[in-house]
Amino acid sequence: MRDIMVRNGPPSVVGYNTQGIQGGKMNCVAFQFADLTASGDLASLANLSTSGLTPGQYDTMETDAPCIMIYDGVGGYKNFYYISDAYDAGGNEVTAWANFSGDVADNTETLGTGFWLRIPEGKCNTGSLTDAGGVNMADTATIDIAAGLTLAGNPFPMGLDFSKVTTTGITAGAYDTMETDAPCLMIYDGAGGYNNFYYISDAYDAGGNEVTAWANFSGDEATGSVAGVGTGFWIRSSAAGKLTFSK
Repeated sequence: MRDIMVRNGPPSVVGYNTQGIQGGKMNCVAFQFADLTASGDLASLANLSTSGLTPGQYDTMETDAPCIMIYDGVGGYKNFYYISDAYDAGGNEVTAWANFSGDVADNTETLGTGFWLRIPEGKCNTGSLTDAGGVNMADTATIDIAAGLTLAGNPFPMGLDFSKVTTTGITAGAYDTMETDAPCLMIYDGAGGYNNFYYISDAYDAGGNEVTAWANFSGDEATGSVAGVGTGFWIRSSAAGKLTFSK
């Protein structure tokens, strides 16, 4: 997070986070700041701004435009394209994130929703994506997870400590079979792979005690800020439930 300031009027803290993005690659990101014009803790594509990113055009946006891909929970995605000929509500042509019809996207998402940012070759060498809005001041955030895959992310303006993640409705696996039967947090490494953390009943903490916890591949309890600010990640679970993240 780069900046936090207190606004005049009602007690509301706003801020922003800027992170680097690379062309020709997938970037896994999370909605982190609330839209101050929306009710509740909802984020908006309108809060996202870019630097160094070249827009595509509507007619060829599916192949040449930067794209935000929000997982729909059933194997597909809601796609939004960064184009130079989108239309706003007044019928004006603008550069913006647009839906499949070419209209400026006005959808909102829950804080902590993850998304993929796909950037075609030539649309960005080095650039940045900035998310701005209301800061999540709560001490905890709960995310609903589906049976199968959920694309979520860090909802806080600080690193997410997996040792502080609690679960509801999901069952821990065992170390010996964790790759197939344990709930798993999968953090994209930026190069086509993932850093995985498994929810198992026979992890070992720093004192050598056996505990139920999120663990790394060696079976040791994951501690520290494992998911950085604005980081998105997959959650794989055989059952629906909830994850509660704590600061």
